[in-house]
Amino acid sequence: MIQPDSLQTPEVPAPLHGSAWDEPVPRHLRLELVTDGRRLVGVVQHPTVARLVDLLNWSDEAALALADVDVTPLELQGEAAHRLPQAHVRKQAIAFAIPREEESAAFNRRPLDHVEKRPWRVSALLPRFLVSGHLHLPPAADPTNASLFWNAGFVALTDAEAVFLPNPAMTWKAAVIIVNSARAEAYCPPYPAAS
Repeated sequence: MIQPDSLQTPEVPAPLHGSAWDEPVPRHLRLELVTDGRRLVGVVQHPTVARLVDLLNWSDEAALALADVDVTPLELQGEAAHRLPQAHVRKQAIAFAIPREEESAAFNRRPLDHVEKRPWRVSALLPRFLVSGHLHLPPAADPTNASLFWNAGFVALTDAEAVFLPNPAMTWKAAVIIVNSARAEAYCPPYPAAS
């Protein structure tokens, strides 16, 4: 039998600098946000989120705080960008977002709860844009079910392209374009297979 005075509290080693016990190191995500009238390129930082789509959908913040922001009016693309040290952009105002640099590699990493998905070529019609790309859904999901798009918040489309409808020569092509489904006027699913 063990006597109470013979029990010793084990020593817990002090956490090392840079270990999991430390405060999270903020991640810097370079991104491009497009609203109905402007293109904003800047950096957002967040302590835990590695993917822009996750930050847009799961953050409780109503706006994204960007640093080192270049703002260009869509109608005047030839003009020099306005440089701002900081800007808070309402998520409601975002038509679509494009992660830049390392973000596209983070998008392709598989999380522990990864479910194999099938890509479907779809389009979303927004007030001033048409965005097309691959919507990734579980194999049993029906891509013609529009509620899968409407209820998703910000939706990541891969191998994507966005067209500025007032000037179709202005396009964006990216590995990932994240569409604000709340701003979409129409969801255009793939044609159903012929029976």
